Amino acid sequence: MKVLINGYPFKVKFVDGSSRKMKPDKDSYNLGLTEYADGIISIRKGLNERTTRSTVIHELTHAFMFAFGYTIEGEEAMCDFFGSQGDDIIKMANSIMRGVKMKC
Repeated sequence: MKVLINGYPFKVKFVDGSSRKMKPDKDSYNLGLTEYADGIISIRKGLNERTTRSTVIHELTHAFMFAFGYTIEGEEAMCDFFGSQGDDIIKMANSIMRGVKMKC
């Protein structure tokens, strides 16, 4: 699925958990990964629906922060950011999750 965030295109991909992106080394793993330069949001396949949705929202938040030029430190700044962008992040996450359910 492709999404456009403030003029920046991102491709949302569901990838195998054993891939290098999702398992960069023996001591760590990623549920999701946002690559700004390549415009790719990777989400680990095989997660339950709740964890998938949470991961999609998390990675979309990274992408929105990048696309809108935010660097956030502190609780108030994060709350301000989500207050201004949260509706769009959730709408986009809902759209992505509808696509996931259709594939099942």
